[in-house]
Amino acid sequence: MASHGVLHRARTLLKRRQFSDVIKLLKGCELEYRDSFEYYYILAIACMYVGDTGGAGTYLQAARKIKLLDTRLLVAQAALFLRRGDTGRAVEYYLEVLDNEPANKIAPKALDFIRKHGDPDTISEWVSSGKIKRFYPPLGVPPAVSAWLTVCAVCVLCAAAAVAVYVRREALKPPARADLSAFALTVEDRAHILEDDLSGGVYRYILTPKQIAESYDSVRLYFQDYRDNAAQVEINRILNSNASALVRQNAQMLKSYLREPGFDTVSDNYPYGQVASDPYLYADCWVVWSGRVTNVYATDTSYQCDLLVGYENQKRVDGIVPLVFAEPMDIDAARPLRVLGRIRLRDGKLTMDGKSVYQPVDGNKL
Repeated sequence: MASHGVLHRARTLLKRRQFSDVIKLLKGCELEYRDSFEYYYILAIACMYVGDTGGAGTYLQAARKIKLLDTRLLVAQAALFLRRGDTGRAVEYYLEVLDNEPANKIAPKALDFIRKHGDPDTISEWVSSGKIKRFYPPLGVPPAVSAWLTVCAVCVLCAAAAVAVYVRREALKPPARADLSAFALTVEDRAHILEDDLSGGVYRYILTPKQIAESYDSVRLYFQDYRDNAAQVEINRILNSNASALVRQNAQMLKSYLREPGFDTVSDNYPYGQVASDPYLYADCWVVWSGRVTNVYATDTSYQCDLLVGYENQKRVDGIVPLVFAEPMDIDAARPLRVLGRIRLRDGKLTMDGKSVYQPVDGNKL
């Protein structure tokens, strides 16, 4: 049986930036830890920081076979793709990171770097200077610094008490949104805003240059107004249109800045009929729909059912939408409910990924 003490020691050495010692400690233990995600991950990160990208790639692939969608793993693999100049794959992985962990801090910074400085020469310069390491998975605070920070934290807490009223007032304000000015289209971008060759793809929306520009500019305006659903609609319009590859790539990056809402913060709550009329336009929008559930299939790890949209009063059904929760749910099928979920398209069919549910404690009134 593998000893947890070795991995604990390796983590400590990693935080101390003693990467060679980490590699020496773990390299002879592969057979013992062949089923350990943490073993391969720690070893891969140590290899990345000493510049052994070949070894890092090998160990990350081994870790991926054990845990496919670990966010730390995706950040590390994205950084390797970026280091190699494969910005397309890097963007793909960073977007997946944000899909799994919207609050991740590294992915937006990396996407912004790719947007502004993603040419081979700049990437090569950052690799040579070591700046590229700012996109590597964080190592944590060294133990000695952590102890010092603990002492400082006591002082900070005392000071924080004096400004608690101010902080509370500021917290009630909507959080400041990211500055998207870097995504503004240049004169040259607007001059080449259309896809030159339409023979290589399928385009749901054929737009004029003016329509593409208006749709693209609307994304940034809606985002600053906290209307993420409206921004998502315009992003979808662009992604499924005859816009140029650059405009569509920028729209895909802008998508990563949108945030998950709660019941009370959903903007532009689109009704079922509107979404069903053009589901590709509303894919990934968040909605709150009411109704009842049927055809329930529940396990210890998930909950699936059909949502009868509009059937809360048992008078009419606006539509039937497959609803999936990636966790077990306690839902009373005999009572109406409201569901906060994300519109998805699976095999061209309208479905919903559920996030939250509200049901009345008793009775049938929502």
